[in-house]
Amino acid sequence: MQVAPHPEGSMEDMKAPIDHVEDSKPQTNTNDKLESLDSDVAGALAYTNVDEEPEIHWRTYVALLSMALANFTVNYAIQGSAAATTIVGADLKDTADQAWVPNVLSVMQAVFSPLFSFTSDTFQARKMLIIIPCTLATIGSCIVPGSTSMYRVFGGQILIGFGMASIGLIYAIPSEIVPRRWRPAIQAMNNIAAGLAGIAATLLVGGLTKRNAHTGWRYFFWSQVGMWGLTVVGIAIGYRPPPRHSRLDGLTMAEKIKRLDLPGMSLLTIGLTLLLAGIQLGGKWGWTNTRCLVPLVIGCVTFVGFFVYEWLGTSTGILDHRLFRHGRAFPILILLMMIEGIVLFSVTIFYPQITGRLFEHDPLMLLVREEPFFGVATVACFIFGWWSTKAKTIKWPMMVGYACMVAGIACFATMTPSDNKAILAYISLVGLGLGAPLILIIAGVQLSTPHSLIATSTAVVATSRAVGASIFTSIYTSAATDSLGKKTPAYIAEAGLKAGLPPSSLGAFIGVIAASKPFSVASAVPGVTAEVYAAGMTAYHQAIAQGYRVVYYICLPFAVIGLILCFFLPDFTSLMNFRVDAPVEELHARHKEKDSVPA
Repeated sequence: MQVAPHPEGSMEDMKAPIDHVEDSKPQTNTNDKLESLDSDVAGALAYTNVDEEPEIHWRTYVALLSMALANFTVNYAIQGSAAATTIVGADLKDTADQAWVPNVLSVMQAVFSPLFSFTSDTFQARKMLIIIPCTLATIGSCIVPGSTSMYRVFGGQILIGFGMASIGLIYAIPSEIVPRRWRPAIQAMNNIAAGLAGIAATLLVGGLTKRNAHTGWRYFFWSQVGMWGLTVVGIAIGYRPPPRHSRLDGLTMAEKIKRLDLPGMSLLTIGLTLLLAGIQLGGKWGWTNTRCLVPLVIGCVTFVGFFVYEWLGTSTGILDHRLFRHGRAFPILILLMMIEGIVLFSVTIFYPQITGRLFEHDPLMLLVREEPFFGVATVACFIFGWWSTKAKTIKWPMMVGYACMVAGIACFATMTPSDNKAILAYISLVGLGLGAPLILIIAGVQLSTPHSLIATSTAVVATSRAVGASIFTSIYTSAATDSLGKKTPAYIAEAGLKAGLPPSSLGAFIGVIAASKPFSVASAVPGVTAEVYAAGMTAYHQAIAQGYRVVYYICLPFAVIGLILCFFLPDFTSLMNFRVDAPVEELHARHKEKDSVPA
């Protein structure tokens, strides 16, 4: 096979060109209707011997490591920003806007990830669409540490968000350069890197902040400069794809740009940005405030307009109709990914709040108590990835994962102030469950859609996760705020009066107890004795535990729905073969047993 020049890389990148890829056998054993999803990219290089495992060499492994590094960096940025949220707000004296520190990254990822991925699939280009956004992220990481106001933090985070938006490609590339059967294991590798990033980022933020609350979070962002820079270098050197072709190769640049679904991109960008902004502003200003309603309504209308246009206005846009022509797998997986985000954010956002109010006040130890979640989820990724690859199944490991999530969320829905140690088991159980969905949903999507749309389909499900998480975070926050606002003063007042507190001191007593003031402060309130104070604190802790239960009352039904949806997933066995859709090296069969799997 002759290789023509392609913008994916320079001749320097092609020092080890691929002249041909083994194509010795036609595809067999493809009875399932999903197996019709071969790459439809004209002239695409592929290893098509579905029955014999190819021999993979260093060039592929280096590319996989470079993508794992990119995944580590993306999650290092988002988890570290989430951990530093309250610290940044306190240091810059802007707690009202501090939620936007991590939310900017989520919005940027949700909005731009489909655009980058769709452009990548349209032009069959990958490398520069990762390097350029990650370079912008490096610049953004240099801007944030010198911030004296939240607006500069937001400006830097927007640039970092462009790096976050390359996540669709970071998940797609590892899958397309290895055999399809390996995809769950490869996605497990990606998410092990993500889990390690969560552990590293939270511990670093906690340790640096404990040392110096003013400079600690700034040093964390300086560390991001190194991580993003290393990622750019790693991708530039480690990922050297061969020239790839598309059916657009003969078109002019203007004709190619027209194929980018500019109307769909515009509607998605405007609609999703305003929708997510309106949702976030609703939590700050209230849902009836015009500052929330205007972007929320315009965003909803525009976002709906995007779906209408993609349905009736075009068949080859971001929501390419081919994504939905191969059975029920893709829509079910989109719903499962949205539910995964709904469950994930119920623990990553509210578990630290619950722990901080009930069990731990040291900032470093507070973050240390999050490590069981990341640690168990990381190990679970390996277990579920190995199981799925070995058994050539997506459905059953996914069901086990969702069952663990349901059990963990049910435990949170019954938590009490005495669950100091038990809550670590609850968060570990949720982490065990969450080790399955992300790797298996991504692998399932990539198996059940055409290879020419692999990056787009990956980004679409990632965006569904971000949208679901953003919407339900606001719902959770409103519900928890309302519940705590009612239960806290009522429980404290009842306990205080029963313990002998004079009614005239009730207002001041509620204030000091709700603020978790020590007895030395509370004793200044007339009638507050040690017994009254103890009764008030016990009631306060009970109110906190019961007040946050509402989050998990809301979350639990969706987790159960996710478990039920898993049952309707199709069989992926025939798709989990040894075909390689976009190898980065010349591949030949090992001529070993057909059912061999990677070590």
